[in-house]
Amino acid sequence: MPGIDFDVLRNEIAIEQVLDLLEFQPSSRSGDQLRGPCPVHGSSSAQSRSFSVNLTKGRYYCFKCNSKGNQLELWAAVHRISVYQAAVDLCKAIGRDVPWIRRW
Repeated sequence: MPGIDFDVLRNEIAIEQVLDLLEFQPSSRSGDQLRGPCPVHGSSSAQSRSFSVNLTKGRYYCFKCNSKGNQLELWAAVHRISVYQAAVDLCKAIGRDVPWIRRW
């Protein structure tokens, strides 16, 4: 199985793109900080603020389910797949080639 250059994906795919694909609707925003219902554990209230995203840092955290990470880890957590598969799926979802590593 070929490797994936995760650094390239983390640099080229913004967490905002992933949030858009997940149809995330924040319940509040303060600068680059978004709060809203968690797409990982599926908050039941649209007004929930348990899920926090820092757009500048490209990181998220849920205060209820404790899920945290970057954009690739978010996609993996929501779809309950590995980060490797998440990278492949996310590239397909945004119409981008997977940055394969062909030589180690």
